[in-house]
Amino acid sequence: MRYEAIVFDKDGVLVDTEPYYDQRRRAFFAEVGIDDSAFPSFYGSNNEVIWKTVVPNDPVRRRALYQQFRLKFANAPVPYARLCVPGMREVLHACRGLGLRMGLASAGPRWVVDDFLSQLQLTDFFDVALSGEECPANKPAPDVYLEAMRRLGVSPAKTLVVEDSPLGIRAAHKAGATVCAVTPPSAPHLDQSLADVQLGELRALLDWLSKCL
Repeated sequence: MRYEAIVFDKDGVLVDTEPYYDQRRRAFFAEVGIDDSAFPSFYGSNNEVIWKTVVPNDPVRRRALYQQFRLKFANAPVPYARLCVPGMREVLHACRGLGLRMGLASAGPRWVVDDFLSQLQLTDFFDVALSGEECPANKPAPDVYLEAMRRLGVSPAKTLVVEDSPLGIRAAHKAGATVCAVTPPSAPHLDQSLADVQLGELRALLDWLSKCL
């Protein structure tokens, strides 16, 4: 078998969450009087980058603002069930059936990863589930993918990574894995040129796997 493991990004790959995250941030910024008109796109980014952009020079205020943001939405969990990418469970079942070791590697915080797995009852699908915040550097650094492969006991040459965002693709590429890019329904024009394979929709991964395993 050419590949022994497959590692999935979460947001944009398994669940089409980025527009939902953006909407919540914008609502919060408007509520607290922050002008976000000059902010860059945060698609595929991580909390450290996002909140340093919001409050660049005051770490105390930055932490307080982030806690205020979390508190605002504490009783409004992300509705993952209605944001699932078409074919998500089918693909995960198929990959498990092929005997691949399976990992999840997200740039999001640990508590977000755990909430996603718990809500959708996916914990048992993954041999390893990691947050980039648990690593020395988050995406686009390769650390989270390198650590996932280390824990799975596989080399980059035997690993597939499924990503969507330019930042995540860069991280997986730097880690030395074969990178398969999928296109989220809400973001059809992402730059995925650094990926080894551009699949379009997630379900297309199954046809591609059938030809290369």
